[in-house]
Amino acid sequence: MMNRIATFALLALGLVAPAGADDRVTITLVGGAKISAMLLRENAEGVVLDLGYDVLHVPKGRVLDIKRDEEAAKGPQQDRGIFRSGRLEPADVPELVKRHGDAVVVVKTSGGLGSGFVISKQGHLVTNYHVVEGQNKPQVTLFRRSEQGYERQDLKKVKVLALQPMRDIALLQLDLTELKGELPEPVVINNEDDLRVGDLVFAVGNPLGLERSVTQGIVSSTTRTVGHLRMIQTDASINPGNSGGPMFNARGEVVGIVCAGHVMFAGLAFGIPANDLIEFLVHRESFLYDAAQPLNGATYLAPPFRTGSGAEVPSDSNPAVRSTSK
Repeated sequence: MMNRIATFALLALGLVAPAGADDRVTITLVGGAKISAMLLRENAEGVVLDLGYDVLHVPKGRVLDIKRDEEAAKGPQQDRGIFRSGRLEPADVPELVKRHGDAVVVVKTSGGLGSGFVISKQGHLVTNYHVVEGQNKPQVTLFRRSEQGYERQDLKKVKVLALQPMRDIALLQLDLTELKGELPEPVVINNEDDLRVGDLVFAVGNPLGLERSVTQGIVSSTTRTVGHLRMIQTDASINPGNSGGPMFNARGEVVGIVCAGHVMFAGLAFGIPANDLIEFLVHRESFLYDAAQPLNGATYLAPPFRTGSGAEVPSDSNPAVRSTSK
């Protein structure tokens, strides 16, 4: 009875905005704890919940996720062809690594090694452009979970499908006939652009060749500009070999591609935002790989050739065009 009186008093004072009778939510707190209750108010300061025996105010900075009952009935993932996007259930980092860490692979070339992650059941995977730059025969190592631990599987029939040098992204594809068993479960890419400064993130990769290493930190900035490009800055430990691996949030969604760690300062690392990855995957046909020009991630059409009279001549009559097409 006293809690109802307190609620009515808060309503009368305007401290709590009345919500619908069925506006029940489940909020996940930083650290993984969950609270299911009636939502009384939500604003920039936080949320107010009716627990039935008390009224609880939770500061916004402690709220990791808010899900209404009707949202829980919706499918959490969206199939977008060669990748999936959507929203997953929050969990602690060990559980998230167990769920999604198997999708992380080693990408090896004659110039070194990096990381990558599987995005589809058709064998598509993502890494950094600089990991496969100038290479046309990369190799990939998968890690398959077994009763004895993890078993390595080296795959040599790997195709380079598309390259985006400006954004440092590459799309590869495995040959499924070379696989022994099934591919690991592909990752889910975040499409909400809801990453905030202070949010927990973790990376899975192969720094300095130390396979399947996990590092954890927070988001230091979501709008850091590096070379006129927007980056995610994090204090998670990133080293050579992590490049091309996934940066996960506290729900296990990929929010970025690990691309750089500062060699002079600890705690200064960067990632490519997930929105840029989705943009690349959706428009990948614009960046198809050309084996004749392995450094180039875009195909440019020759402009029309004009004579002195101003009349256009077909491009195949341009000597320069003919020489590059041979």
